[in-house]
Amino acid sequence: MKLPKKKIIWIIEHCDTKGMYPFERAVTLANFLRDESVFLFVKTENQALIDKLAKTGLTIVLFDRFIELKKKIRELEPDLIVHDGKDTQLEQVEMIRPYCSTIVHFDDFGVGAQLVDCHIIALFGEPHEDSIPQELAGSYAFAVPPNLQQTAQEIYDAADCNIKGELPHIVIAYEDGDANNLTYRTLRHLTQLHIPLKISIAIDDDYKHDIDSLKMMALSRRNIELVQRPDALLHLMPKADLIICNANYTPYKVAAAGIPCITTAQHEQELNYTFAREMNGFIHIGLGRKMKQSILQNAVMELLLHESRRERAVRKQRALEILTNNDILKNLLLDLAYSRHNLAHM
Repeated sequence: MKLPKKKIIWIIEHCDTKGMYPFERAVTLANFLRDESVFLFVKTENQALIDKLAKTGLTIVLFDRFIELKKKIRELEPDLIVHDGKDTQLEQVEMIRPYCSTIVHFDDFGVGAQLVDCHIIALFGEPHEDSIPQELAGSYAFAVPPNLQQTAQEIYDAADCNIKGELPHIVIAYEDGDANNLTYRTLRHLTQLHIPLKISIAIDDDYKHDIDSLKMMALSRRNIELVQRPDALLHLMPKADLIICNANYTPYKVAAAGIPCITTAQHEQELNYTFAREMNGFIHIGLGRKMKQSILQNAVMELLLHESRRERAVRKQRALEILTNNDILKNLLLDLAYSRHNLAHM
């Protein structure tokens, strides 16, 4: 006998510090759960993103205020609610709690996370004594979008840590807005390295700064290119010998493929995330707006000059098996939707 479909609601609210990835995670996992009845409640002012979501074939419901969700959720009577993006308040969870037996949040640093049944954390910090039982923190919390899956698999299959071209190729990729313009700061420091390099700068749709200053700096040295497109990082990953990026979700994209990587935090909260550290194959150099030229240059030279160092970094990243995450998350969410879970024993 076939079980009736479960109703699953995703609530995704835009958050400046987390960028577009929560929407990608929601769409990726919702596609894996198409056998169920899935609804995406979306709050964003980004019209390009809304247009993109409309093409997914998923049921998209736009909203402006969280209070609007109460009536819609009460009418749908969902079996599972998943929230991603903006941090929540206690009253938000209390408002929808009577209408759903199981609530799951991803990467919620608000007090609302204290009231949910399961809090899945990819942006985890150091372990702390007052962690609550329903927290599940680990690298498996990063869902892999299809375009990343394809790109990472191609790089993974090549399995080569050697410098690919005549010149070492460094990719600079600060996603999610780059509020402090670390792209410019990093490029300026790299141009002071007196060794032949090829440098590519990934400029995505979220980059908020004037690119003319980058173009002027690129003119000062050969073999610097600006790549301006929505998927700039994915486009450049197969060609990269080294990636320099921010320290939130972007390192997961790098680790999915296995590419030597230097990370720096875009803001203080990002400084607390501990995934992109040595234990997982990264060199982390602290807060980006305090980045010292000598520290960045030493990290770059360490990875470019020592093949064994690059190999160790790639080996640690690939040991995480990021490309298997989607199956783990799909099964976890289905267990929660069908009440097959016992978080105390997970």
